[in-house]
Amino acid sequence: MSYDDAISLARENLSKLDPECVTKACGVPYEDWDYHVPWFNMKIKLSDATDTLKILWLHYLTANGAKEPKGRLIAYREAAPALFYEPNFYKRAVMPIVKYFGKRADKLIAAGRSLGGSEAGVGDASVCARALPYLPVTFVIWEGSDEFPPEGNILFDITCKTWFGAEDLAVLASCAAYELIGAGKRIPDGEGTAGAP
Repeated sequence: MSYDDAISLARENLSKLDPECVTKACGVPYEDWDYHVPWFNMKIKLSDATDTLKILWLHYLTANGAKEPKGRLIAYREAAPALFYEPNFYKRAVMPIVKYFGKRADKLIAAGRSLGGSEAGVGDASVCARALPYLPVTFVIWEGSDEFPPEGNILFDITCKTWFGAEDLAVLASCAAYELIGAGKRIPDGEGTAGAP
């Protein structure tokens, strides 16, 4: 299915729902004939989103998942048992954050804070931020040593399964990783946690 077809189908599904009910179910305001999606600490109109985010957000708007995180973190393979997506998940979401933050874990925390997140107490450095109103994402880095390279992971609250399936969750993680890296690039080297708001 092409992006255009996927967007059309998702829009059709959304059009069957009352905007007020969607707002209550997803925490996404509807104003001036458009949904204003809270994406980390930004608000972006659905109509202004990239095709990738548009499909992801349309699926979120129609999911009616759990509104309260349970506080239990799970890895992607627990959240999305379709394991053929796992290699892409690590390649497109986890490895970019390891490559960028693996040797500057303090910057991961500063970047996460700049996106509205807070320290998560996992690994050598971790931060949890709400990618979408009811969907927190936790980024983790283990810095490694002379003998071992840095490692990382992206963890989800167990309730993520009520919002997204395997493919959408992998896409969400990838988009979220690049938002975090972009935030990291806006923080001057050497500031680390001291430069976080």
